[in-house]
Amino acid sequence: MMIILSNLKVKWIIGMFLCFLISFNVVSQSKKTELDLDQLFSQMDFNGTYYPEKAKHDLQSLKQHISEGDIYKYDGYLNYTDALLLFSDLEMDSSLVCIEKAMASFSVSENSKWLAKSQILLGQIAEVSGLYEQAKINFYEAISIGEKSSVDAGFAYIGVARCKRVLKEDYKEEFSLGIQILKDAEELEIQLFAEFMELLFDLSNQETPQKLNELASKYLDMKLYLRAASAYKVIASSYNAKGNLKDSHHYCDLAIDICEKHKIGDLIKPALYQFKGVLYFKQKLFDTAEVYFNRSLELYKSLNQEHRMLYSYSYLHKIDIAKNDYVKAYDDLNTYQQLLEETKSFEKIRMAKVLEINNKIDLIKSQLVKLKVEKKASEFMLYLVIVITIGILSAVGVYVYLYQKNKKAKIAELNKEFHNLLIGIGEKQLLEHRLSHDKKLLKKQKEEFSKINSTGDIVDSFDSCYMETINLFTDSFPQLTKTEVRYAVMLCLKLPMEVIAKVQNVQPASIRKAKQRIRTKLNVESNIEDYLQNYRERLISDMTK
Repeated sequence: MMIILSNLKVKWIIGMFLCFLISFNVVSQSKKTELDLDQLFSQMDFNGTYYPEKAKHDLQSLKQHISEGDIYKYDGYLNYTDALLLFSDLEMDSSLVCIEKAMASFSVSENSKWLAKSQILLGQIAEVSGLYEQAKINFYEAISIGEKSSVDAGFAYIGVARCKRVLKEDYKEEFSLGIQILKDAEELEIQLFAEFMELLFDLSNQETPQKLNELASKYLDMKLYLRAASAYKVIASSYNAKGNLKDSHHYCDLAIDICEKHKIGDLIKPALYQFKGVLYFKQKLFDTAEVYFNRSLELYKSLNQEHRMLYSYSYLHKIDIAKNDYVKAYDDLNTYQQLLEETKSFEKIRMAKVLEINNKIDLIKSQLVKLKVEKKASEFMLYLVIVITIGILSAVGVYVYLYQKNKKAKIAELNKEFHNLLIGIGEKQLLEHRLSHDKKLLKKQKEEFSKINSTGDIVDSFDSCYMETINLFTDSFPQLTKTEVRYAVMLCLKLPMEVIAKVQNVQPASIRKAKQRIRTKLNVESNIEDYLQNYRERLISDMTK
């Protein structure tokens, strides 16, 4: 029973150790997979912002190689990347659907880094939709849950500054923090974006157009053509605000040429044509302006961006009035009003969707907090059960150990008693044999002493009486002289000092010296009488066996 319990304890300890190793390997592998996914999609996130075509190609290639069994690992990342690319194509509603799924996934997995990225993207959608207060909330949320010094935090601070600027609030602190973080980034593209935002917020400066022109050249060298076109468009807007229509036309044409030459900027080209129409309208070249506005409308329709056509219809209405074409002016105004209502409706729906997503994420967070509490309670109960189990097993182990120890002690005690009993029996037998032998010797000694008394030769009579013992000691102790052997026999018999002196006819001092010599020769440190007596008894005992 005790052996079985010990074996069970050993097996339990080994099992717990193996479970720990397995769980450690699983956690390590899980963390490695999570790190690999983070690196893969971080690069795709970067490309989605600066090289969207490459990001689209990489995403499509990745989707083709993902097995159905592993799709759940990529779910949040895939939805986020889809949302980012849809946002870059200005497909806001589709982007919202994807970002909602991504945020739900990242909330459940408690992936704070990618949840912060999702909040930034949601804030950008809200900002583009004109929901600046909501956008601020999303940007601040991204800052609170992400790393304060990360590039994402820099983008979030810039987002807050943009919204505050539109709302005519003080934005300098957030803007300064965001610019500083982005300027310290390793990627040149991000550093140039920080420079672009600084110039965009400082258009009133006389040197800004020239600096933007230099920045556009850097973008062209890096083949970031869309960024270069955007920089030229900002320069054109800056000159337009100052009334310099000539330079405004020039930089707008540069932006259009880049888009046409490199076949990029499908979403920016309609805005550029629309801007050209505005410039010609200001020059009162209404026919030319109308051509550009109509071209802008055609591109917007082809891209399903009808909500962005309001500006063009507003100017077409003005052109119609200037040309006294009131029928067309009525049609354009009617179209403008219809688009305005549809746009407001879409914005309301989008605003509701943005709010719904934020509320849903808050609900998920509250549920996660509740689950964490329940999980901790479950873990506590599990740990308590484990501790109790370990305590019980330890108690059983201690009980088994003490039981075995006590049993061994009892066995040892019984063995000792048994051994002593055997020794006692042996001693009794030896004693009986010795008494029998001593009786014979005593009888013989009496006879010899009577002879001694009659003859007077004490020494010879002693030797005759104890001949066997003398012979035993003579054989056993060859280093002793004949006289010393006789002394040894007398000491063995524990004869009184006066008897020994009478037998040997010497003084007591001589006996003591002889006793010391014998002890030295026999190398005996203990009592010499006891030693010789015990030695004699062993010899007799051996002889009787």
